[in-house]
Amino acid sequence: MPRPALFVVKATIAPSLEAAFNEWYNTQRAAEAAQVPGLLAMRRYAPVALDVGAHPGAEPWQYMVVYEFESEEALRAFAASDTLEAMTRDYEARFAGAGDRARFAYRQIFP
Repeated sequence: MPRPALFVVKATIAPSLEAAFNEWYNTQRAAEAAQVPGLLAMRRYAPVALDVGAHPGAEPWQYMVVYEFESEEALRAFAASDTLEAMTRDYEARFAGAGDRARFAYRQIFP
């Protein structure tokens, strides 16, 4: 049975575009993501300031979006798709130069 895989995007955005960024992500990008084959869920997060004691880390990113795919195969298909390319072009057209972002991919290893 295939295990889920995650596509994670972390981002910062200029304060002057933050409201537009959140509105766009929560409406247009969420609607686009809902059409991606093999995508189970898209969830957005913001960091929580928390004293974790030993081994604290600093989170430089304001936002994180997690796209959960039904399998690594579905994630790989999305990563190579025209859909991701179009989504990237749209993001760049709206927010290029207004922040930074990084992409990560993970496959489930347990259970």
